[in-house]
Amino acid sequence: MTSARQSVAASRRIVIKLGTAVLTGGASRIDRELLDAYAASIERLRADGRSVIVVSSGAVGAGVGVLRLKARPVDVSDLQAAAAAGQPTLMRLWSAALESRGLHAAQLLVSRSDFDSRERFVNFRNCLASLETLGAVPIVNENDTVATEEISLGDNDVLAAHVAFASGADTLVILTNAPGVQGADGAVIESAIDTNALAEHVRPDGSSQGRGGMRTKLEAASLSTRAGIACVIGPGRPGDALVRILEGEPVGTLVSPATGAPSARRRWIAHAATPAGSVRLDEGAVRALTERNASLLAKGVIGFDGSFAVGDVVALLDPEGAEIGRGLVNVSSDELRVVQGRESGDFETLLGRRAHAEVVHRDNLALAT
Repeated sequence: MTSARQSVAASRRIVIKLGTAVLTGGASRIDRELLDAYAASIERLRADGRSVIVVSSGAVGAGVGVLRLKARPVDVSDLQAAAAAGQPTLMRLWSAALESRGLHAAQLLVSRSDFDSRERFVNFRNCLASLETLGAVPIVNENDTVATEEISLGDNDVLAAHVAFASGADTLVILTNAPGVQGADGAVIESAIDTNALAEHVRPDGSSQGRGGMRTKLEAASLSTRAGIACVIGPGRPGDALVRILEGEPVGTLVSPATGAPSARRRWIAHAATPAGSVRLDEGAVRALTERNASLLAKGVIGFDGSFAVGDVVALLDPEGAEIGRGLVNVSSDELRVVQGRESGDFETLLGRRAHAEVVHRDNLALAT
């Protein structure tokens, strides 16, 4: 067993993601036998003292069956209706499967705003911690009944990555219809140090039942591993594949976590929150941030885009427009228009109030890796 697989086997907190195609097996309804198998796997992992959080797709897929639709809807309002009809069925099936093992399901429906707001992000993280203490199994899904393309996280693979670093997970396991990431010869690539080497093997297609494909799984793997969380992309069937993965067997594709993982606050800045705008820096400011671990001062700002308030996350760009990091701003976009390029000592006169000397303090800065 390799050291990377040994680390997965030693994981104490795990997030698993199950897609619609896995849960239905390509049919129009949820596979109850598969859910029972996963409940057995979760029971086994819990008996070993491990915590398991489930990110479960399937609400829309279940709704298709409940509403007797011929196919997955395309129109947003019809998708929302299918999710609304299917979510109770999905949770009823999860609850029944877990209760047969003496476990209890806890439903959490989230949206992108729950991760964009630091306060709501922390509340979500605290709720997960409380559920772990109380012994419940969190079943997380995006709130598809109100989500639109503009406010959606985009896919439950990406949601699973957000849940992984919100919960402080050691490993994210994304279960799919494929045996893992496959090379040109069809063989599973057992491990990779990052997702760059895997991207060339990915086709752009997804299943007819879900939104994602292997590309979104690699996106989620990239998000989680940059936050210091190992990610395994592996087969969702049979149901005992999860336990085999978490026992360190060479099942699926393991993407190793980056070393030197940032703090929880910096992980949120870098990966969870959606930037409210962007701030462009001159070369001197870029060097100060990347080479000297300095704060961003107004005199290094040469422009910005978007409308943001004090405390919002913004993307920090070099003169060519490449993102070098993200940070929490101490001034609004209206105020930055006044002070950009100026010395910090001029702030109080220019703004008519006392203000932080830094546009972004280094403690609230997450550099791109």
